[in-house]
This record gives sequence, C-alpha cells and structure tokens, in this order.
Amino acid sequence: MHNWGRRIVALLAAALVTTALASLSHSLFVQSALAELGTELPFGIRLKTIFRDFFGLFPTLGPVMLGSLLIAFLVAAVLKRRAGMLAPFAYALAGWAAVFLALFTMRLVYGFSPLAGARTGMGMFVMTLSGLIGGFVFQWLTRKTRA
Repeated sequence: MHNWGRRIVALLAAALVTTALASLSHSLFVQSALAELGTELPFGIRLKTIFRDFFGLFPTLGPVMLGSLLIAFLVAAVLKRRAGMLAPFAYALAGWAAVFLALFTMRLVYGFSPLAGARTGMGMFVMTLSGLIGGFVFQWLTRKTRA
C-alpha cells in the first residue's frame, strides 16, 4: 500500500480504537457511579449499555477524536526528529495529549464535561489513556517493515 494510504488507514484505525476505548471507559465510569448509588445493573444490562454507548457516541465523539488525532499526529511527525529518547513514544504521547485537550476543551466550552465518564479526575485520566493506546496503534500500523 502506498505510504500515504497506509497512514490514512492507520489514522482511521487509531481513531476507531481511541473512540471505542473512550466510550468503554465512559460507560464503565457511569455504571460505577450508578452502582455506588445503589442501582442494580445486571451483567446483560451493563454489556448492552456499553454497546449502546459506543454506537450513540460514535457519530459525535468519533469525528472529534479523528480530528484531534490528525492534528496531534501531524505535530508529532514534525517533533519526532527532535524528541530524542521520547521519539519511540511520540505518537502515543500525541494521542494522549489529543484526547486530553479534546476533553478539556469540551469542559471549557460547555462549562462541564458532556461525557459523564470524564467528570472526575480519574475518569478524565482513564479516558485520556484511550488516546495513548490509539497513538501506539498508529505507530504500529505505520512502522517501516522490511521487504
């Protein structure tokens, strides 16, 4: 596959993984908060909620993650040459920063986090890890392979 085509596929895969993991963490944090209030959530309901949250969040959260990762990965590609020992982690760190900035910006714009799972410090931190993993996915899919 042509180099640019490979990068586009890698970006789309990274955005999908990031969105899926952010949605999963959102669902689990909300379910945890409901359980703390005494709400009984059988396993089947929990599982169904995870899938419904993903498909409900995907049309809006997916493009936000895609755009955030695109900008972050472009910046990382430029800075990677100067990153020294951090160069192998450039895309992962960029993915983490992209999700953090997207969530932080939403909080600033709306006055609160529209994603209930990111309303606590721990929830925000766990959601940002989705970007870290998405960055690793991007780096892995764009690595140079030996012919």
